[in-house]
Amino acid sequence: MNLRAVLQRTQRGFRDDLRLHAVAVISLIVAFLCLGAALLSVENLTRIAERWSRTQHLTVYLRSDAREDDVKQLRLSLEGLREVTKLEYISPAAAREQFAQQTRIGQSVVGLPDDAFPASLELQLSDGTEAARVEKLAQRVAQFSAVEEVETYRSFVGQFHTLLEAGRSGAVLLALLVLVCVLAVIGNTIRLAVLNRKREIEVLKLCGATDAFVRGPFLVEGVLQAVMAASLAMVLLLFAYLVVRDRIETTLATLTGVTTEFLSPLTVLAVIGLAGALGGLGSALSLRRYLQV
Repeated sequence: MNLRAVLQRTQRGFRDDLRLHAVAVISLIVAFLCLGAALLSVENLTRIAERWSRTQHLTVYLRSDAREDDVKQLRLSLEGLREVTKLEYISPAAAREQFAQQTRIGQSVVGLPDDAFPASLELQLSDGTEAARVEKLAQRVAQFSAVEEVETYRSFVGQFHTLLEAGRSGAVLLALLVLVCVLAVIGNTIRLAVLNRKREIEVLKLCGATDAFVRGPFLVEGVLQAVMAASLAMVLLLFAYLVVRDRIETTLATLTGVTTEFLSPLTVLAVIGLAGALGGLGSALSLRRYLQV
């Protein structure tokens, strides 16, 4: 089969059925945009989960009536622990200010009660500290008279991992829906293209054209439609990401300690490659059913 002839006929087919192919590509762009957005969200949530899993952090909330000597004794005890790499005292005023900055509610924070912002000690533990050691440390710290509560964030991290698994399952389900959508759109598009070129196909067969020669351009059209749609969807997703990144970057970095990133090049190539494979499969299934040559 002459590849050049196949490509020339494919080009002519795109030109003759331009509106048909345009509608198919636009429909597929929407599907791949949804898939790309889901993958982008899951990738960044995974980075946050990995960051929080590696980082050991404790917040020790102090009693409002805690004496200054008791707080100093607590700080000295904590600073002497080998697991503690950083200790920071957060006053009620500083806690209120941080909350206002992170949530961007401005002067509305003034109306909140004072006990909503207790003084605290923020402890950064060394990487690799075992969970059992963290829990034991939290129990020991809670015994100090100046301590109101100790937050280890273990339950929150566990809930976040559960949410992440749900997001991954949703992404898999969405990928399956996109797979069905691609097969359906490409299959129907090729079926209509075959009907539009029925007279041409009959002439080619009368002239002795082989089955591969007749089917070749339709297979290439299906692959190109899917690849074009996936590529354009990734470009549009990148543009949208660059537009909204600056608006959420500061807040997200403050709350999670992680900056957002776009899909890795390997993921983008995988989406485009999968699109091409699905396009070829959709074309082949449609040709097998509707083109008897």
